[in-house]
Amino acid sequence: RERATQSLSSFPVIDRVFLKEALKSSTPEAGFRIRSILKRNNKERFDAMIRALSYEIIRGRHSGLLLDLFNSIEGREQYSMGGMWRAFAEAATVTATSKDIEFLKQKLNSKNDMIRYSSVKTLLSLLGKESLVLMERRLNDVNPHIKWECANAFMKFQRKECLMPLAELLMCDDDFGLRWRSLESLRKITGQEFGYYAAGNADERNGPANEWLDWLKANAGSAKLNFGVLENDHIVALFNGKDFEEWECRNLGGRAFGKRLGLINESWRIDDQDLIANKGFPSEIITKRSFLNYEFSFEYKLLEQTSDSGVGIFAGEADQGYLEIQLYNQRSGDLYKIGAAQIVTDDGNPLGFRSSKFKVSNEEEGEWNKMEIRISDGQSEIKVNGEVQNRALSKDPRPSKIVLRNEGTGTVSFRNLFLKNL
Repeated sequence: RERATQSLSSFPVIDRVFLKEALKSSTPEAGFRIRSILKRNNKERFDAMIRALSYEIIRGRHSGLLLDLFNSIEGREQYSMGGMWRAFAEAATVTATSKDIEFLKQKLNSKNDMIRYSSVKTLLSLLGKESLVLMERRLNDVNPHIKWECANAFMKFQRKECLMPLAELLMCDDDFGLRWRSLESLRKITGQEFGYYAAGNADERNGPANEWLDWLKANAGSAKLNFGVLENDHIVALFNGKDFEEWECRNLGGRAFGKRLGLINESWRIDDQDLIANKGFPSEIITKRSFLNYEFSFEYKLLEQTSDSGVGIFAGEADQGYLEIQLYNQRSGDLYKIGAAQIVTDDGNPLGFRSSKFKVSNEEEGEWNKMEIRISDGQSEIKVNGEVQNRALSKDPRPSKIVLRNEGTGTVSFRNLFLKNL
């Protein structure tokens, strides 16, 4: 019995649902052993295995593993929406083939939310517009994230069936981000405004949300709808090579300027359409706009051995802090907690101050290097020159701003700053 306990404690995958059920009718000794197994072979270990499985399928572009992937979580404990869902769904999309279509149709009715969500995403990838007839019933899914994905698919193909689900999501209590995205979509498609405030409490949201529903019931069939405007905001150039139109300047870490003036000219300049962080005076610039789910890519060049910069994500007001992704010779991709930001590292532990990147640096010294940052429902993934360097999760996923830091120790150049809304 002791050997069985030790073995079950060390297995990479374990049926925790079965063990929890067995615990209810176990003897005192067996109960002690089961609790010991569950404590040591915990859900965090299983989660890490599922993440590793998903990332390996994505990295290696392995096909034909959809059945095994879905079976790994079918009947197990449910996951709340987050980076796990996104990685699992992306892995499903990568590994699925046309032979899996009938299987995916069945899985649209799975009791597991993450499998239903992944089935929607994968059918859309395989069938495109033809998948809409299959996912129409999921427009009323009890899980708001699945409802959003289905509505988003109908919106992509300019189908008005997306409108009522989007309006219903305005009353979703679970996720501010869903309310915000639904509101932005409704505004752009209909051109209407009803004073809805996505960050308000349920009572404040109720009246305007019902106005949206009433308007759609009365006008959706005849109103002029503008789906085309959705594509215009898909790609955002965060720097136009001429001015700082998209940015505001503040002291490093978000502190107020005080009496110092002309900071943008002392600390930052534009040279031959490149954005330059000057040596000498530390500061940071922050986007005027907020973004929720996106891919942000840019090129950077560290012009001196002492050049030190960084990119801040999940940024808001100065007292909220943010996550800094360092830009420093051979250490680009390290993570730093700035201020009060609540960040969890890829191993599931809270970020205390610094987290080193996964891999030895692939930067080219003194040359242009490319960084790509993907944010999906608070889950971030950072790549340098195409290789994943780090991952982290924000405990408070909501629309936030992007920061560029100038530590003042050496010159840094930036160019081709583009953001793709997801």
